[in-house]
Amino acid sequence: MAPLGYVEVLDSKGNVTERVRVDSFPIHVGRAYSNHVVINDPYVCPVHLAIERDEHEQLIVRDLNSVNGLSSGINGDRVPVLELYSGTQFRIGHTLLRFCSVDHPPAPTLIDRERKESWVASSYAAFIAGLIILLLLCLDSFLSSIERVTAARVVSEPLMTLAMLIGWAGLWALASRIVVTRFYFAQHVTFACGALFGFLGLGTLSEWLEFFFPVIPALWIAGFLGSGLILAALVYGHLGWASTMRRRSRLWASLLVSGAAIGLSLIIDFANRSKFSNVMEYTGIVKPIDAAWLPSTSVNQFIENTGKLKKELDLLAQKARATQP
Repeated sequence: MAPLGYVEVLDSKGNVTERVRVDSFPIHVGRAYSNHVVINDPYVCPVHLAIERDEHEQLIVRDLNSVNGLSSGINGDRVPVLELYSGTQFRIGHTLLRFCSVDHPPAPTLIDRERKESWVASSYAAFIAGLIILLLLCLDSFLSSIERVTAARVVSEPLMTLAMLIGWAGLWALASRIVVTRFYFAQHVTFACGALFGFLGLGTLSEWLEFFFPVIPALWIAGFLGSGLILAALVYGHLGWASTMRRRSRLWASLLVSGAAIGLSLIIDFANRSKFSNVMEYTGIVKPIDAAWLPSTSVNQFIENTGKLKKELDLLAQKARATQP
């Protein structure tokens, strides 16, 4: 005989801890061993409720004058009778229950990350990515200083940044352990290193672009749009290993987080905006390029240009004297 459904006992996270087959109605739920579904909860009465059909053949769950009653949903109101559909959750005492029919759709199958061959899943990739980031941070620390520096000073700040990156990846690995019961620490380190590499490259490129083309607000565009895209990609990658969300859900979640970060940055930028100034401001130190790469002007051409400029200034001075009373 095929079952009519199942009564599931859920934990605080909504995971199924016990599943009891239902072959006929009515069935009784309670703490007594005579029930069809036995609940180990001191706040549940020996015979707490019954699942049965009413006069209209609608499946219902009915409270049997229990002490703590029947509540709809996780934190719903206390009700004497509750109509029951496939997937309906209800609470008795401190126990959350759910009824599911035999045709209730199951949750999506999780991807077995352990068998998925990917370079991101390799611990060697995380080590190499971390080493590359450390070297790039040391190079950036050396180039951004205009004073004589020591090796300890060059390495100390990048090591602090790398420690924060490892802490960030550790938090995501902890989330992976809680949600999907696996520590994907190496994968999260690889994603974090990739995002930091993107931020470093984007910042350097935008500073040089704004240095050569001051009309283009490269720093502003990179700070909000470019950084927003990198942040969205970072969150999307982390969620791929720390959640059971589908791709579309991960995409929308990453875009939402990135949009919130961009909006907050815009508000902070507007609040801290200084008064008008014709002095160009940079977030970092731009090292000059070699003089041989810059366009040069011959001495004769320079003298010719200064002669033209002198004639224009003399003409303007004559016009100014002529207009004076």
